[in-house]
Amino acid sequence: MATINYLIKGEKNATNILLRFKNGRKCDLTATTDLKVEPKKWSAAKQKVKLTADDTTKDEVNQKLSELEKFIFDEFNSDNSKGEFIDKHWLRKKIANFFNRPIDETAVDQIFFIPFIDTFIKNAPTRIIKGKNKAIAKGTITKYNTTLNKLKEYEERFKTKLKFTDLDLTFYDRFINFLSQEQKINLGTIGNYIGTVKTIARDAKLKGLPVHPHIEHPNFFVPKITADSIYLKDEEINKIFNHDFKGVERLENTRDLFIIGLRTGLRISDFLRLKDANIKNGYIEIETQKTGQTVTIPLHKQVKAILEKRNGFPRAISDQKFNEHVKELCRVAKFTELTQGSKINKDTKRKEEGIFEKWELVSSHICRRSFATNLYGKLDNLTIMGVTGHQTETQFLKYIKITNTEKAEKLKDYWNKQNEEQDIEEKKMKIVK
Repeated sequence: MATINYLIKGEKNATNILLRFKNGRKCDLTATTDLKVEPKKWSAAKQKVKLTADDTTKDEVNQKLSELEKFIFDEFNSDNSKGEFIDKHWLRKKIANFFNRPIDETAVDQIFFIPFIDTFIKNAPTRIIKGKNKAIAKGTITKYNTTLNKLKEYEERFKTKLKFTDLDLTFYDRFINFLSQEQKINLGTIGNYIGTVKTIARDAKLKGLPVHPHIEHPNFFVPKITADSIYLKDEEINKIFNHDFKGVERLENTRDLFIIGLRTGLRISDFLRLKDANIKNGYIEIETQKTGQTVTIPLHKQVKAILEKRNGFPRAISDQKFNEHVKELCRVAKFTELTQGSKINKDTKRKEEGIFEKWELVSSHICRRSFATNLYGKLDNLTIMGVTGHQTETQFLKYIKITNTEKAEKLKDYWNKQNEEQDIEEKKMKIVK
């Protein structure tokens, strides 16, 4: 059963009245209130200022203590029934809410969102990702900083300072409109910004800060766009592998890197840093840079051929050079069929939707997508996920880009195989008779 007691510390000067909240043996919390009293005027037995005290504020203080007690009990009953975590931060927050003040008036990062993000980013390198025993990746911290800069631009545009209590649906709509209409940012990137806002706001909420409840509202969602749908079929990959690039070294080197990416399903951040030490007993073994997972991948015959030809892995190049060269080699290999997709406009530096020749849409992302799509339906999903490192089937299925017609063809092939097996069984039965 929950109980509340008031107590003071000190014997001479006016001191803060402390609230002690207990609920069972494991929950014993104490936090200061905004109320003060001289120790000689305090009745520990009655938990209030002595009625005989020569103090004109005693009635007001006692009234506040009574109202605060009821408020804390009501909040506890409500939050406890919802499964909220009741700790010192919860108690501090509730008392602050009762007195209509921030938790710490001297700490701007407990009032305003931008200073909190600054602190969040500063502490990010020392945080360990739960369940992975790994520090936050540099790319993730870069994403935090990019979102921070956009929020600063938003504040400058609207001449405001965002508080935690401002993170409501009105802010959500205005921020998205600012990014999409004024800054012409595509929906996928906007989704990244909103996702980061929610991540950091939830961290603030866990720390007991007064984040607006709309942050969890269904309409405060992360916008998403369908990932680029193109991938390379096995026959297209074989075409690249066998193509004669006339001794053009940058294309041959990129082709070999491309084949390794296509036949391993690794991200570019991983397959560009493969070394001989990653080959163990006929398998590629590597700790992925993004997730920290160790994945083990058998050597495809085309990868084996590349390693034998070069006596090791191809020369590593930058991500930018890879994406430039891989488009060129796909153009040379005549991947010119008109395809719906999106690409970066070099003039505007923004992604644009349209119909382009297929080679124009090729980038490093196609490696992982092609690997997963080509194996889908041939192996069970969990086996493929074990190689790609996807942690959930939902994440994995985003990479599967076969068309409805291709799905129908898979079903047709399955039925044909089933019919063939049935015909064989029927022939066997006739022979037996």
